[in-house]
Amino acid sequence: MINSVFDLDNELQQMEEEELRSLLCELYLRTDMAMNGKHDEPHYMQFVERQHQLFSQLQRRDNVRKLPDLQHAEEIHIAIGESPLGSIKVAMGKIPGREGRRFYSLNDYYAIGPLGDLTDASVMQRRHLWLLERLYISEHGSYLIQGLKQLNQIKSFLSEIREETRVILWYTNNGHERTGLLYALYLLRHRQNPIKLIDTTSLYQALFDTSEHQILHLGELIPEHLSMIWKRSVDAEPLSEEQRSLMEKEWLELSAQPGTLRIIQDDVVHSIPEDSLDGFILEQVKKLAEEHEAQQFINAARVVGEVLGNLPQAVGDSFIEYRLRQLVLQGKLDMEGNPRAMRFYRVRLATAW
Repeated sequence: MINSVFDLDNELQQMEEEELRSLLCELYLRTDMAMNGKHDEPHYMQFVERQHQLFSQLQRRDNVRKLPDLQHAEEIHIAIGESPLGSIKVAMGKIPGREGRRFYSLNDYYAIGPLGDLTDASVMQRRHLWLLERLYISEHGSYLIQGLKQLNQIKSFLSEIREETRVILWYTNNGHERTGLLYALYLLRHRQNPIKLIDTTSLYQALFDTSEHQILHLGELIPEHLSMIWKRSVDAEPLSEEQRSLMEKEWLELSAQPGTLRIIQDDVVHSIPEDSLDGFILEQVKKLAEEHEAQQFINAARVVGEVLGNLPQAVGDSFIEYRLRQLVLQGKLDMEGNPRAMRFYRVRLATAW
């Protein structure tokens, strides 16, 4: 039953593109009809009742993420996150073999939070709770909506891939995507599927001039770039047993580390304490303060953007903002406004800091 905007968001995420178009068209037409007859109270009530019917129809679904059909899949492309996967789908749209191609994303905030044995339901539950307590529900409601059931679904889905199906894992070499990649490989450790990795970091460097810009995450790449990367890597050999074994070991070592922030150092993912970037964040606030009048508050979204723009790691805006609020609680930053979202409040260096 739809009782909140989160329930509605859950339903909308499961709808096909044509269903969304149809719903929006009907909403527009009926809104237009209501506006034209806005002085007619019975007509207005008909409009309200019809909208209620439309949203009630969405309740026919159960709350399970729609999975790709694996029965006739010749290859499945996996990305870490929905947005990167969307770009990959567009990039692969005109490449022959689309009938046997399927797509899937691992949706989690792998750069942050405790890890451990994520095949254990209780460990996953603790991780989920840790993230929920630190992310804004208003801006990251989908993480709450998809819940543990859909996060645990990753394991069962990967186990259902037919062993003759080729598995292609796309990633950029950052803490978030590399961690998700290692987790996927660990879940596939008993499968005989040919697994190919597409390291967009190295392939992008090989194909393009990266002297002025280096990509930090796959979402930066446009579909045209991804098409070229695919053509460059299509004949690459799948991972050997030795390579897979090494990466499975890398996951076990990483998941056992106590830190809750993951970064890349010397091409290896490390878990470090969550406050490790606090000094860098304060430096960016100080730099921005020099561009403003003395003791002037600076929009929190501007600070988050400055940190992400100068940080050679991909940790995500939600984590940076979380640390920004922690610095306020520690008395290192002052705040004004409403901290329900980064665009609604401002910060400055605390007078005593």
